[in-house]
Amino acid sequence: MNKPASFPMTKLPLRRCAIYTRKSTEEGLEQEFNSLDAQRDACAAYILSQMHEGWSLLPEVYDDGGFSGGNMDRPALKQLLADVKTGKVDVIVVYKVDRLTRSLADFAKIVDVLDASDASFVSVTQTFNTTNSMGRLTLNVLLSFAQFEREVTSERIRDKFAASKRKGMWMGGTVPLGYDVKDRKLVVNEDEAVHVRAIYARYLKSGSMRELAMDLAKRGIRSKRRVGVGPGCDGQIRGDRDFTTGTLALMLKNRMYIGEIHHKGEYFPGEHQPIVDRKVWDKVQGLIEKRKTNHRVKGQAVHASPLANMITDAEGRPMIPSHTCKGSRRYRYYVTKPDHFGNAPSDGWRIPAGEVDALVTKRLASWLADAASVVGHLEGQNRIDDRVAAAARIASELPSLKPSELRQMLLDLDVRLGIQADQVGITFTRAGLIEKLGGRATTGDDKRVIAISVEASFVRRGVEMKLRYSPKDIEAPPAYDVKLAELIAKAELAYASLIEDAESVAPESRPHLVRLARLKFLAPDIVTSIIDGRQPPELTARTLMRTRPLPLCWDEQRALFGFA
Repeated sequence: MNKPASFPMTKLPLRRCAIYTRKSTEEGLEQEFNSLDAQRDACAAYILSQMHEGWSLLPEVYDDGGFSGGNMDRPALKQLLADVKTGKVDVIVVYKVDRLTRSLADFAKIVDVLDASDASFVSVTQTFNTTNSMGRLTLNVLLSFAQFEREVTSERIRDKFAASKRKGMWMGGTVPLGYDVKDRKLVVNEDEAVHVRAIYARYLKSGSMRELAMDLAKRGIRSKRRVGVGPGCDGQIRGDRDFTTGTLALMLKNRMYIGEIHHKGEYFPGEHQPIVDRKVWDKVQGLIEKRKTNHRVKGQAVHASPLANMITDAEGRPMIPSHTCKGSRRYRYYVTKPDHFGNAPSDGWRIPAGEVDALVTKRLASWLADAASVVGHLEGQNRIDDRVAAAARIASELPSLKPSELRQMLLDLDVRLGIQADQVGITFTRAGLIEKLGGRATTGDDKRVIAISVEASFVRRGVEMKLRYSPKDIEAPPAYDVKLAELIAKAELAYASLIEDAESVAPESRPHLVRLARLKFLAPDIVTSIIDGRQPPELTARTLMRTRPLPLCWDEQRALFGFA
């Protein structure tokens, strides 16, 4: 009797399957059996039907509830792809392809991850094989329709949103102080509305948002307290902070307070009740515009501050332009920025703007004129000689630029300045340098910073702070002192009067002329320095006249007046 033929049994490799589910909105997810559960059951049944192929369902759950398929910013999808990369998942099972993604570009990224890990994916309701060209074509067509459907849906939602706005309906967003949301509509919160009206009235009275912010802080009036709702922010407290000038400006310009709704530059009558009277609101806008115009006129002064918004003090705090006027003269400074109440910090800095502007200009000019320094940051660039020549040309032009032109140059280089007690640090980007020299910056050049510095110290001279430069870094810019120069000229005249025409000198004028004439015996290099404006900051006309006796030895003079 013949025995039946036997065939060897081939053990199929295990295919570990992960189910991915997604729903675009959170609506219905609170139900006991929702859309995500339905998708998972269908996928699990499909995997069970493929057990003869070695398929096995993994216990991990990858659910994205309330996430759009138009992008890949989904926590469960990110975790799923991470598990694919580490070899934990062999097959991704979805109910429909559009559950995985509705974007062709994102799908290409997902396929790259799957191919790199020798993994695949399956759609339960759409049968195709991505291992051949026809299957990939079918998949691309399906995804094209999915993306088209998403775009049409988005357009429909945008049109509905715009139509609702035109009808004056509130369509969500940050609820302003003075209102609450009930049944998806804005209703007036009378307790908060009192504060809103008071804020408008007080601004009309003071005309200063800074003073208004300080007044509100003293009275304990703060921004609206909001409790977060939704994934990632449920229960979080937001708002309930002191008002700043910025938040007050937004509040005072908010047309919702006069019963209007804004949409893409247009305003429509809203369904909600206004809080602020229209006449009061118009007066507030007029005052804001008036102060803005005054500020703009001040900002257009000929004494511009080229380094505005580029400087920080030794504590890393931003410094802003400031000025004082004495008669017809305007004195510019850079000062540590006050807090949002306008209070200057007790340890804030106040430095002369003109001298800092001159320092930066001369230090940059000296660096750009140094071919070796420039070439060291031109690796990968062509026509190096042309770039160096351009740097030299800019170096020669820098000292004569107008303030507005100098500022534009500094902005192009992306210059930043850090003030320290013993030095001034200057940084700018390689990208800014290369493009300014006519080259082409590459990716990453904007992050490469070039740093140079100047050893310097700030010396008090009366009520002012004067800047002293280290001679090894850069020659100090001229600080021409008119009174000192006039004193030297008067000394020459006084000496001539006493020697050549002594008899005609009135007795009461003689002591003064003698004090002046002795300056005739100053060392020649001291006189030259005064005429050129290169004397030490401490040397003033008053100091020179009060120095008695004046040493006749020139070395002693140099030591006495800070030239040694």
